[in-house]
Amino acid sequence: MKLSRLLENLPMSSCTPSIQGAAGRGTLSSLDDLEITSIHFRAQEVQPGGLFVAVRGFSADGHDFIDEAIKNGAVALVTEKPVHADIPVYQVTDSRQALSALGAAYYGDPSKDMVIVGVTGTNGKTTTVAMIEAMLLQKGFKTGVIGTVDYHYLGRHFPNPNTTPESLTLQKILAEMRDQGVTHVIMEVSSHAISLSRVEHLYFDICVFTNLSQDHLDFHKDMETYFACKKRLFTDLMVNGPKRERARAVINLKDDYGKRLSEAIQVPVIYTGSVKNSTLWAEELSFTLSGTSGTLILDQDSFDFTSRAVGFHNLENILNAAGAALALGLSKETIRDGIASFQSVPGRLEPVMGPGPSVFVDYAHTPDGLEKVIDVLRPLAKKRLITVFGCGGDRDRKKRPLMGAIATALSDLSIVTSDNPRSEDPEEIIKEILAGVTDSALVSYSSETIRERFAERGYLVEPDRRAAIRLAHALSKSGDTILIAGKGHETYQIIGNKTLPFDDRVEAKSAIEAYYGAILSWDIQTILSATGGTLLHQGEIARFSGIGIDSRTLLKGEVFVAIPGDRFDGHAFIPDVVEKGAGCVVLNLENEAARKEMNRTGGRVTFIGVPDTVKALGDLAAHLRKRAAIKVIAITGSNGKTTTKEMVSSVLRTRYEVLATQGNFNNHVGLPLTLFNLRKNHRWAVLEMGMNHLGEIARLAEIASPNIGIVTNVGEAHLEGLGSIEGVARAKGELLERMTPYGLAILNMDDPHVRAMAKRTQAKVLGVGVQESADIRAREIVETPSGVLFTLVMPSGEEGRIHLKVPGKKMVSNALAAAAAGAAAGIDFSKIKEGLEGFFPVSGRMTLVSTKKGFTVIDDTYNANPNSMIHAIETLASLRKEGRGIAVLGDMFELGDDGPLLHEKIGAFCANAGLTKLFIAGKYAHAVKKGAASSGMRESEIMTGTKPEIIERLIPILSGTDWILVKGSRAMKMESVVGELKKWGDQTA
Repeated sequence: MKLSRLLENLPMSSCTPSIQGAAGRGTLSSLDDLEITSIHFRAQEVQPGGLFVAVRGFSADGHDFIDEAIKNGAVALVTEKPVHADIPVYQVTDSRQALSALGAAYYGDPSKDMVIVGVTGTNGKTTTVAMIEAMLLQKGFKTGVIGTVDYHYLGRHFPNPNTTPESLTLQKILAEMRDQGVTHVIMEVSSHAISLSRVEHLYFDICVFTNLSQDHLDFHKDMETYFACKKRLFTDLMVNGPKRERARAVINLKDDYGKRLSEAIQVPVIYTGSVKNSTLWAEELSFTLSGTSGTLILDQDSFDFTSRAVGFHNLENILNAAGAALALGLSKETIRDGIASFQSVPGRLEPVMGPGPSVFVDYAHTPDGLEKVIDVLRPLAKKRLITVFGCGGDRDRKKRPLMGAIATALSDLSIVTSDNPRSEDPEEIIKEILAGVTDSALVSYSSETIRERFAERGYLVEPDRRAAIRLAHALSKSGDTILIAGKGHETYQIIGNKTLPFDDRVEAKSAIEAYYGAILSWDIQTILSATGGTLLHQGEIARFSGIGIDSRTLLKGEVFVAIPGDRFDGHAFIPDVVEKGAGCVVLNLENEAARKEMNRTGGRVTFIGVPDTVKALGDLAAHLRKRAAIKVIAITGSNGKTTTKEMVSSVLRTRYEVLATQGNFNNHVGLPLTLFNLRKNHRWAVLEMGMNHLGEIARLAEIASPNIGIVTNVGEAHLEGLGSIEGVARAKGELLERMTPYGLAILNMDDPHVRAMAKRTQAKVLGVGVQESADIRAREIVETPSGVLFTLVMPSGEEGRIHLKVPGKKMVSNALAAAAAGAAAGIDFSKIKEGLEGFFPVSGRMTLVSTKKGFTVIDDTYNANPNSMIHAIETLASLRKEGRGIAVLGDMFELGDDGPLLHEKIGAFCANAGLTKLFIAGKYAHAVKKGAASSGMRESEIMTGTKPEIIERLIPILSGTDWILVKGSRAMKMESVVGELKKWGDQTA
């Protein structure tokens, strides 16, 4: 490009050409017509035929490198200072502004040809940009992004040295995007970029303001200067260009500076974040560690949304992104789908997946940023929050004590470490952080004294960031949350003048593997030895990382065991797992179709044949159990297995890491899958064992090899497969026959069938119950609306009052079994009490659901048999006090020929318990109705029908003092009734 064309973009008042030396011979116009082949602001990068712009930097001044630029081939100079040179020199008042103008001219003003969305603010820029990109991609636009993490377009990613690149680099990037067909560019606009004229000749269609909080005060000096800089983007830059008539702003009104900014803007504005005076806001919100959901209101319109973004601050980002999309004319459907499609932003509350605690890496490096991210995680953390953080060297020192105060005030444990210390001494930076810790109640730990876990809130110092991350994992338990803050997406650490490889995410994964990694990796010989299988084909992978049976969730390099099921046969999905990169497939030797598939795919995947893949799955789990340095507690019984399992786990977790059965994984497939989750940190496994037929418990116990066996009770369940209650007792007793030598049996002495087992087992017996003869017993049991109170008496004579936060006197026997397990595991009385009182009911198992309209629902929908039905009805009758007791019941399954009679007995029990109304769904509804009516309940108080019909009849008659029990077997899905009752009960008039 001709030099004269470039100079047209520079105001003449600021451009004075001077010509010296031999190169100055001739007319000025001839010199202006020099062909400029490139523009540079770094002398070492100058190419022959280039124009060099001398810019004053923070650590160096471009004027000092003019000789180098000329030596490298510069044919003209733009300077702020008078310079003597043998090439044309154009002196300007501000070389940064000149560089911006020259770059725009040289690359043909690319921002004029594309839609440009700029996002500015202290926090949330990167995430908001990514969310806007997701919405534009949903519409099918070709997008480009320029931001802190990188710049990218059309699937290509490039490193970005600054959040907003230098003006010349920025114009070059935009020109690349334009030439490749990009139509929309979303970019982060930093305050440095505004102040240093990097976006001076950029033409924005939309500008978004997220928030403003303390940061960069080493550069801006004070908050007012910082705000004035951000404000200039909206009041100056976006209104002084060819797009000023169509420019729009999006402003977060929940931020105080956003409110101030809104008063100064002359372009149309979309306001977000607050119901009053806002264009967009959200209602009916739900926040979890998995994401956010709610209803987004757009003026008079609305839609429900779900997002993987975690936390309230990300709700603000969602609203700001939706505001930009609205300003761009996108439909609500596109906005909704864009919100749902957003995955995550590297280093912004980025989860590090793995067993153990929930781990998040975040870029929060300011007081406001750190406070916001902790405020997000604190209410979502199931247990304790551990924060690892530091402060960067050679940056704003005022924020250090503020961040120290925030982290220690809001976390259970703060580990203060190094960030990027740069030229400063890391320990001096840490001292300034700790100056903000003024809470005298906090415990100051050391990495040595805290090794046995921390019992009280506190903090410690570990300057080595890698060691600090590992220490956080070593101190954590399942259910804890770890936040590693400050560096986010960065893949380096700057120490002194060295930039060293360091990625918080990589270090967190390494720590997870060290403390929560798999006990063993699987190889071909181990699988063959465990299963007695036949090697049909050896693939390329020598070791396998895990075992699974679900083709949808199997990971690359894992072993796939093809299990035949009631609805699907895993053998049919062998092509899918081969395509996904399975390392090994275990199949049934007699499945010809599967063997043909093996012959077709062959190659890199190992195939092992076995006579029975279900048995092979159990054999693999048994092999793992033998290799694991853990102890196992197995729990069986007709009722209370899951609740007892959760209570035992709650007690054991006061001291140990515990693996427990999840959901209904308690059968010949589920139990092995549970054992495959064993990790190096586990000390106990608490396994639930269910069954339908004789021999099933025996097989499960053979796999798990329990050290402790708990039998809760024996009742009329699974009679279809077991014939009688004596058959049920025999099946449950199989557990005691398959325990490890010198095992311990914890038996409910209040149940005669279980008590009889004590005489037959060779194991040591620890009896629990209300009887005086029980080793561990309960007395003075009192049932209240908030749970059950009882006195726990231990074999040593030690005793204390326990408050279970779950209704029903029958829960006490579960708690006694958990107390016995805790005592056997060496846990003292105070921790047993802590574990029991820290237990909360499992969803669908005697869970109390309070409503805004006053009535209470007892959700016991997980399953049902005659005994559990009777216990639940007794609890309803006890808790209702002066209110009405209403039961909504579904069928009980697997009762064989006795089904009608047992349902009739339940109806009679409802009537005798004094229930006010009875609603019944299912095949046996008329049997229940018959029993209730024959025992005196008026037929007008009994209704049979479908679940929707029951809801339609029940809701209009409910009052604030009513208690409603909802219960039925799993297949009845009675939880839908609970959902409808809760939804109606929480509606406001």
